[in-house]
Amino acid sequence: MFRKQITRGMSQEKLEALRGEWKRMYGEILPALAVSKSPVQDSWPVHVDHCFGRIILDTVVGRDSPWMNKLNPPAVKTMTSEQLEACIALGAAIAEGKESLAMLDAKSLQLRGKKPKPAAVANSKRKREDERSTADHNPEDRGSARKKRQVDIKSALLLSPPQKVGDQHPPPRAAAPPPAANSRVPPKSNNTIDRDLEHLITASDLTPFRQSVLLALCQVPSGQFTSYAAMAQHLRSSARAVGNALRNNPFAPRVPCHRVVAADKSLGGFGGEWGMQGKHAGEKVRLLREEGVVVDTARGKVDGYTWSSFR
Repeated sequence: MFRKQITRGMSQEKLEALRGEWKRMYGEILPALAVSKSPVQDSWPVHVDHCFGRIILDTVVGRDSPWMNKLNPPAVKTMTSEQLEACIALGAAIAEGKESLAMLDAKSLQLRGKKPKPAAVANSKRKREDERSTADHNPEDRGSARKKRQVDIKSALLLSPPQKVGDQHPPPRAAAPPPAANSRVPPKSNNTIDRDLEHLITASDLTPFRQSVLLALCQVPSGQFTSYAAMAQHLRSSARAVGNALRNNPFAPRVPCHRVVAADKSLGGFGGEWGMQGKHAGEKVRLLREEGVVVDTARGKVDGYTWSSFR
């Protein structure tokens, strides 16, 4: 009896360890690689943790149908140790570039009756065929590619590489004056993010998705505005999810959430409240106007081009 209790206790410890490893894989490592646009994948069709979970679970657990048909949610609580190990192994293969995320995503979407993006799948297949051909002719390339994947994974695990003592950040370049806010021509931007601010965000305890939202927002130049929908399209998410991520911005005003408006150019949210009737709407209008954005308070809308040149 005592031996059975010990075995049961060891099995539970192993299960909890696997659960933690699985959460880290789909919740941190893969989203971090996607946000950084790591070259281990020729394209990153998803960026959000639950999307990575969906793709891997459909592949390992669902196989011929969505995983919810074979496993009660939440998956992390009902998966067996064998399923957890298989999911972690597939996540590692994606992180190392051994499995095509675009093709796995396409299969997952097809299981759910949705159409994948054919261009992403075609590009993935073509690039992998080219890489195999190159590796066959140049065996040394395999080693260099393997080292590159290891560096990318290490960066994802650290989220932000440690800075060597004595390193000095180059002074930020002076931003070129923005074009008139009501210009109908897309403004140019070098998408430069302050490195100290980037490190502050990636080293925080925010979820990977919230970090990706804040990092994307840092790209929007002063004197311009973007929309929740434009950010959602860039992040392969939804406008609602972006809005929720911005409801509590711990780095304001350095991370300029006042530069995000609704798709119809109405003021959107600010300080946790929505629209011109919101408690903090006046502050959002003031910040936008100080940067040169035209705000029509009578209509409750901004005027001009919706910036969306995210990288």
